[in-house]
Amino acid sequence: MQREQAVQIAGQLYNYYTKKGSLDIQTMMSNNYKMMGKQYQIQQEDIEEYKQVIGSGQKKDFEQLCIRYFCNTIQIVNLQKKQKYSKIANDRLEIARKIFRKFDADNSGSITSDEVRGLLIETYKQVGINNYQPTDEDLKEWMNMTDTNGDGLISIEEFEDLVIRSLQSSGIEIYQK
Repeated sequence: MQREQAVQIAGQLYNYYTKKGSLDIQTMMSNNYKMMGKQYQIQQEDIEEYKQVIGSGQKKDFEQLCIRYFCNTIQIVNLQKKQKYSKIANDRLEIARKIFRKFDADNSGSITSDEVRGLLIETYKQVGINNYQPTDEDLKEWMNMTDTNGDGLISIEEFEDLVIRSLQSSGIEIYQK
């Protein structure tokens, strides 16, 4: 599926599930289970976890998900129930999301290589390194490491994945016990 088709589907899904002015996650979840031929009693905890997948419920969140799951250049992931992140992982992810949103100038849900320099400088400031100036080589390496689908953009999901990998490689416990 092409990106334009995925964005079109996202628009249709968004319009369908926001008819009443706000996102109806419970109906969305119920419909998903029905399409799989399953019945499931949806709990509030399930809705909260679904919100983590769907994001803030804005049209751009639907577009990012549809591009991620429907475009053939992106590996379809297993949507099994995820483990919950530890407090430190959630805290770091929240900081990362704020930084990402600051540099996602057009609110597209992704940043370009041109926006990465500022993002890296701000990220380093958050960990106490105030005079970091990434070189062109640093930017290229960071893009190669972070842009897992190779589209030349960094999505919020790719950025979050990098944060989690960094925490893991630092020996930080990322999941709740």
